[in-house]
Amino acid sequence: MVPYFTVLLVLSCYGMHRYEMIRGYWKHRKKFTEVPPQRYEQLPRVTIQLPIFNEQYVVERLIEAASRMEYPRELLEIQILDDSTDETHPFTQSLVAQYKANGHPIEYIHRNNRQGYKAVLCKMA
Repeated sequence: MVPYFTVLLVLSCYGMHRYEMIRGYWKHRKKFTEVPPQRYEQLPRVTIQLPIFNEQYVVERLIEAASRMEYPRELLEIQILDDSTDETHPFTQSLVAQYKANGHPIEYIHRNNRQGYKAVLCKMA
């Protein structure tokens, strides 16, 4: 009988918690739906960091997807953080040069020393 009443008590507590969650939602639901969405007066500057390591077959699609972002180019910065030790390094460097020549706000940073985390970059604005 003890296990039966223990399970019954646990299920009762769970049911009361669910009831309280639903009651709270119904009580306060209008507070959250009345606020109209607000627009920025000026969009913030955004930096997209793409860390890679020996990913030659992925990097082209990755850069292409990041460069298709619908955001003002003067407020967007794309950083390719490359720790590659294989043929990915020259391939990515030439790819970034092509995108930069086409006017994309893209920057290539290569690290020879992989100490620390994957492609960690500390840049002060």
